[in-house]
Amino acid sequence: MRPLFPFVISGGKNTERYYFRHISDTTIYKFNVVPEYFGMESGYTEIFPDRIKKILKDNPDAQIFCVFDWDTVRGHKKNLEKHQAFVNQIKTEIDSETVVVCPSMPSIEYWFLLHFENYTDLIPRCGRKIQTLLSPYMMPYFPDSKKKLLNLLKSEEYINKSEWVEKLCADGKLDDAIDRAEANIVAAEANDNLNNHSYSYVYKVFKNVK
Repeated sequence: MRPLFPFVISGGKNTERYYFRHISDTTIYKFNVVPEYFGMESGYTEIFPDRIKKILKDNPDAQIFCVFDWDTVRGHKKNLEKHQAFVNQIKTEIDSETVVVCPSMPSIEYWFLLHFENYTDLIPRCGRKIQTLLSPYMMPYFPDSKKKLLNLLKSEEYINKSEWVEKLCADGKLDDAIDRAEANIVAAEANDNLNNHSYSYVYKVFKNVK
């Protein structure tokens, strides 16, 4: 029997799905990437629990990483309440080691930025700022695209092949992102100041595999 690779579920229908599929295909990190477990970013607190239960019903020993953007939650009281209820459900009904919550503030694209530079200033939402910072690094990965970076990263036409993820991870950049993300969060949490920074818990996908 082959090993039971961790599952990734996410609100990102294309960006996250293809990113983790290519990671699994081209690096030492292996995941179960099921297309139906990706999508509906804004409703993750309602959708993720059903996906988690479905996975664990068939794979009781599975590890699950929940990857989602935080910019739609930060500063929104109702969304924060829903998120806290979701986290409490994981703690009480499942297991916080079985299910690992991995938000990025503002979005997965900030996780990509950490592959290139250690930027920690707060980016309130995924938009012009993150596009300005990330485009010089990643646009050369898509030489035939006439779209702006944030649009093409959501377009299956451009991200369905693995080359962009291979380039993103090359020359130790993935290791740099993991180290930067963890160190930045540890430092910010030590000063009780995480809410004033950009950050990504996606590093846990690579460091917390059982």
